[in-house]
Amino acid sequence: MPDADRAPETYRTSSLDDLFCRTKEIVRSRPDAVPVITGPTAAGKSSLAMRLALETGGEIVNCDAMQIYRGFDIGSAKPDLEERRQVVHHMLDIRDACDSYSVAKYVEEVTPVLQLLLREKRRPILCGGSVQYISALLDGLLFPDLAVDSDLRASVTLEVETRGLPASWELIAAIDPEAASAIAPADKRRIIRFFELYRQTGMTKTALNELSRSQGAKFRFISFWLDWHPRKALYQKINQRVRTMYDQGLLEETRALMRQYPSYKDCPAFRGIGYREAVQHIEGRITESEAREQTAQSTRRYAKRQQTWLRKRDDLILLLYDTLF
Repeated sequence: MPDADRAPETYRTSSLDDLFCRTKEIVRSRPDAVPVITGPTAAGKSSLAMRLALETGGEIVNCDAMQIYRGFDIGSAKPDLEERRQVVHHMLDIRDACDSYSVAKYVEEVTPVLQLLLREKRRPILCGGSVQYISALLDGLLFPDLAVDSDLRASVTLEVETRGLPASWELIAAIDPEAASAIAPADKRRIIRFFELYRQTGMTKTALNELSRSQGAKFRFISFWLDWHPRKALYQKINQRVRTMYDQGLLEETRALMRQYPSYKDCPAFRGIGYREAVQHIEGRITESEAREQTAQSTRRYAKRQQTWLRKRDDLILLLYDTLF
């Protein structure tokens, strides 16, 4: 569980090697804790986790919502086959594109994985930027076992569609600012789910989370937040990553996936950043240049939302790569 009595620590340097060495030192001093490597997209979480796993004999447990989908490799920056040969990875490629998935389902499935690794003395290293997954684990969130009410879902969906996504997100921000900070204004599925839970329980998502936190986390964690300063340096890294993804064949990968899943318009995986823009280009609605720029813009906005969430926590060790230091 997070160490509530420990003041947040910050390690600031212009050397990624120094940050890794400090991380390794802290992890080795806490053999009882599960390391968590999180932070905004493109900050270098996967590279840090790989180095840590190789040095400590650990195994990486994915905590990225897009990397659970089979075939969605380039746009999710999924570890390649060579990296998976070097280090065992878990919770990758566990769902098809049209399968629905949730934070509750992730916690349900990752918990026995962590328990098994710890029982067999194989140290898990959680790595990813899906902040709701991370939060659920660190806070020990429980999830209400509510039956699906198809009539309620249809009613809420109609309300959201009538009101519009921007206005619906603004309403969430007024009711529950914390929940809104973790939901993209264009994420129709999660916006509908928020109002569905609100109507079913009479409680906001944040209130439900606070109620469930009383149980505490199931594991002892030591959590690291890897980030860059200044922000424009991270944005430049994001822009370069997007260029690389398109140059490496993101459009070709998306075309193949669209052929594999003819009902792709209804599949959650195709709503991921990069894939939705690629689909729009392939369908002739935007140019490739526009797809690239919109992907970069959406990724930068996503990184900003991740940072907003990370700043609210006091149980993360900040590893700050300062390009001006």
